[in-house]
Amino acid sequence: MNWYYALGGQQTGPVSETQLDELVQSGKISRDTLVWHEGMADWQPWHTVRAAGPPPLSGMPSGVVCVECGRTFPPAEVIKLNQSWVCAQCKPIFLQRLSEGAAPSGVGIWRQGQRLITRSETPFPDRCVKCNAPANGFRLKRILYWQHPAYYLLLLCNLLILIIVVLIVRKKAVLHVGLCEKHRAQRKMGLIVGWTGALGGIALLIGALAFQSGWTALAGVAALLFGCIYGGIRASTIAATKITKENVWVRGVHRDFLNQLPEWPGL
Repeated sequence: MNWYYALGGQQTGPVSETQLDELVQSGKISRDTLVWHEGMADWQPWHTVRAAGPPPLSGMPSGVVCVECGRTFPPAEVIKLNQSWVCAQCKPIFLQRLSEGAAPSGVGIWRQGQRLITRSETPFPDRCVKCNAPANGFRLKRILYWQHPAYYLLLLCNLLILIIVVLIVRKKAVLHVGLCEKHRAQRKMGLIVGWTGALGGIALLIGALAFQSGWTALAGVAALLFGCIYGGIRASTIAATKITKENVWVRGVHRDFLNQLPEWPGL
């Protein structure tokens, strides 16, 4: 795909998508620079086009995270060494660490199949975890909890015992994930509709008890279920599938976001 961009009031191009990303990295193109490619109805600011998530070339991610410095680069500016992506500037440091038998400093974030593996409080790349569009510096704090599924067998004994045990044994991780403007708005709408439906449903159920109305009770149950389901789906971001003392395994991350990460070395 060939791109054109406006510079000094004049049309410049064509350039490839990789070259366009390089111009952005160098600062020649800003987030507000107007860009266009064949098939677009009109010229648009670069950040708007990228937020829309155009398909990357040849199935490659639009940016790859260097395992050493944590910055995002076009695929042409990184190389894969020892199952990790490294930028040109960090290559000597990375090779020196390997020669000394030390683990790379890394950004502490990897992929394993469809899951992301990281450590609590590790900074995420400046990309949206839901679509891999630029997050433009935004980070959402997510507190994740996990306990082994076997503990749910305690439900056969007593619900209160299950709750007490889970509160004691569950593990916690804090992550700061990037979200683009589109998914921030989607999450906000999910929270608003979800809480409105849930609280409205509870109010209807209270009214049904007061007035002995079966239809009001049904409406309350429907509103409560709708709010919980809609909010749970639209406002969801990521979830933990496993948490240990060292690492947290996360699902719900877009495949393009995962593709820019190094493979889990099994440390």
